[in-house]
Amino acid sequence: MHCCDQNPPRYIGAEVKALTHAFRRQFTEAIRQAGAEDLSTMQGHIISYLYYFRDKDIFQRDIEETFNITRSSVTGIVKLMEEKGYLTRQSVQGDARLKKLTLTPKGLEHQERAMAAFEQVERDAVLGLSQEEIDLFYSLCTRIRTNLSDKKE
Repeated sequence: MHCCDQNPPRYIGAEVKALTHAFRRQFTEAIRQAGAEDLSTMQGHIISYLYYFRDKDIFQRDIEETFNITRSSVTGIVKLMEEKGYLTRQSVQGDARLKKLTLTPKGLEHQERAMAAFEQVERDAVLGLSQEEIDLFYSLCTRIRTNLSDKKE
């Protein structure tokens, strides 16, 4: 038998990692083409969070808790995002120490571009797949996640 006649074993974890890499690469390229590339991944997550909860008052501590990052890290990130014009910090009536985080029009526009890019990558990913295949994929992912989370107990 020749050394290369046998196929190496396939692992679901390796496939998930390869898919994650492919998605990230495509999404990064789509964001670049949309002209929205001057933010770090965490800054993008914060903009997305502020966008989805824009009808609520969001404070720095909410960002700390949601993303499990330190106060000093959030302070630096928010300050930079404010300098870049993506968000504002506004004092709250009754407690001048509290600063409500609000997206600027530039922040809103970035999120809308990012969402459009993400949706395009999603459409590309499922090209040629039937709805049944897509549903099966989601079902399998849920079952695998459940299997792995059950092992922790």
